[in-house]
Amino acid sequence: VAYSVVASPGTAIGTVEVSWQRPRVPHHGIPCFEVEGIISECPTPYGGSIPASDGGDDIIEYEIEISNRPDFLGSDGLRKTYVGYHAVINDLYPQRTYFVRVLARNSVGSGKYSNSVQVI
Repeated sequence: VAYSVVASPGTAIGTVEVSWQRPRVPHHGIPCFEVEGIISECPTPYGGSIPASDGGDDIIEYEIEISNRPDFLGSDGLRKTYVGYHAVINDLYPQRTYFVRVLARNSVGSGKYSNSVQVI
């Protein structure tokens, strides 16, 4: 699953701002069109599959996971759910490096996490 995820320090101390696009690779895993890392939606089904990248059902929410370790096994982390494409994570330790990733969820289940991005 390909997401465009951007994370940056927030305007307040101890915050991180995260923005993302909805998934753009269909569940068959083959991008339909990609130019310089920007993936377009499939206009038609591939091999009889559903062209939508959401498994055929609307996305209900997104889960953001943030951690102090790139493997997301650290003790300083959290998961929160959001609706929409932007979130501000509060109550983080200032001047600490964090890693952020996002997944989409619908009635079919949870998708795969995006690639993680680092924010200092």
